[in-house]
Amino acid sequence: MPKQFHEAGPNIKSLRGLALGSWLDSRYDPVEYAPPPARQSPATREDAAGVFQGIASLKMSMPRVKHAPSTDPIRERREEEKEERRRAILDAAEKVIARDGWEATNFGEIAREARLSRTLVYVYFPTRDELFHTICRRGLRELERRFAAAAGARNGLESVMAIGRAYHQFSLDKPLYFTVLSNFQGRDVNPGDQTANEAEAHAQGRLCLTLVAQALSRGVADGSIRRSIGDPGPTAISVWAFTHGLIQIASRKEAMLLEDFGLTAAKAMEQGFKLLRGSLAAKSD
Repeated sequence: MPKQFHEAGPNIKSLRGLALGSWLDSRYDPVEYAPPPARQSPATREDAAGVFQGIASLKMSMPRVKHAPSTDPIRERREEEKEERRRAILDAAEKVIARDGWEATNFGEIAREARLSRTLVYVYFPTRDELFHTICRRGLRELERRFAAAAGARNGLESVMAIGRAYHQFSLDKPLYFTVLSNFQGRDVNPGDQTANEAEAHAQGRLCLTLVAQALSRGVADGSIRRSIGDPGPTAISVWAFTHGLIQIASRKEAMLLEDFGLTAAKAMEQGFKLLRGSLAAKSD
């Protein structure tokens, strides 16, 4: 995971994953052109040069008109149809993965679910990895939306706790995404050997982690989180790893938790969140 995160308060390093371009609106001030006065005698060579120079000056000083891009209804409709087919393939893939698991998923099953040809599925997603990382991006966008909504709590500590609970609720509401993202997060990452789609998925994941780091930084600034946590970036990774592992154990090992400790999955999560709060809080609640 990255060492730098987008700053939202003191003690947090800046993360700039992508540089966004901006449109610059050029302005052209028209200059009034006065044609040369008519002459009684035929224009000399110098006069002609003056006329041509005036015309050139006029062309340079006239405002440039920005033409609206031409619209082609047929082309627009084709693009819409392509996007609709792409969404249909992704929706079908998610259904197949939820039913069969990622490892058993194949493009033939996806094509049948989407009622499209297998060849067409390959046109949109040439490899399994391309499909996998696109679904990961879908899940991470939903997770980022939930984290952003949770991050508006009254102080930094409460924001971190709200984000943790939002992650748990995400795992309950979107079990497919949580499972796929667990697979994604468990894969080795080689930044120099990533496809564009894979890099975009990791960038989306960094946005989620950045929200955790921002909440930690805010907590240090407002006094709700102890300063000794250090750099919010690495601390955010620890918070994420703790919460992710807690969710997995609570959801997959409930029988063991009940037999050995008398804990339901819900109680195990509450115990974990209590421990997390105590490890971050500037003073005991």
